[in-house]
Amino acid sequence: MKGNSYIPLYIQVENDLKFKINSGEWKPGDKIPPELELTKLYNVSRITIRNAIKDLVQDNYLHRERARGTFVLGPEKITEKTTFSLVKSFTQEMRELGKTPITFDVKVKKIDADAFLAERLHLNIGSPVLYLERLRGADNEVLTYSITHIPFREGYSLDEKKYFGSLYDYLTMFNIHINQQHEYVEAIKANRQLQSLLKVEADEPILKRVRQTSQVEQNYYEYSENYYIGSKYRFYVEY
Repeated sequence: MKGNSYIPLYIQVENDLKFKINSGEWKPGDKIPPELELTKLYNVSRITIRNAIKDLVQDNYLHRERARGTFVLGPEKITEKTTFSLVKSFTQEMRELGKTPITFDVKVKKIDADAFLAERLHLNIGSPVLYLERLRGADNEVLTYSITHIPFREGYSLDEKKYFGSLYDYLTMFNIHINQQHEYVEAIKANRQLQSLLKVEADEPILKRVRQTSQVEQNYYEYSENYYIGSKYRFYVEY
């Protein structure tokens, strides 16, 4: 494992194991690899692996069975506290890395929810949805292309200038403070559209980050697809 000096190794391992569970790569009832195999996988010591697993057992992600091994618990065993975390905006992520976030282009419009969006945004088919398309980066360098959908409500602007900053900062005007998220990340090849938008070659690896966020108390739900230039962006997970 290529360590991040700001985060202890066992936390980095713990976060990666946790992502395997949350993303469904490791399913409820699955037996996880033995400690020795994990030490080789992450290139860390056995005590590092043990500390990571101990925390996941305490948080009800895993459970140990004597003489059998360590197993993934079902989602009903995982508490809301361990499933969700504070949601960071792209703007906040960049600032924490010491970079200056910038938005190069914005497209915004109101559309009707199809069956796919209706399910993810808890709407009826045909309900109004705010569609937000943005090309963003940091320090004057393009990093990501994102498409965001949220239920349209009275007061939301269709002026593109309103969305050049943080969307989450804008939503605070409507008393929306997102506090729940589910997301996964996968590697894909850049299609022609992404090659053009992100100015990359066909063989450039792209990180596709699919995020569903919400603040149930305000009946707010969001579905977004974000595409990052793989060689320029590193995804951190904190719990």
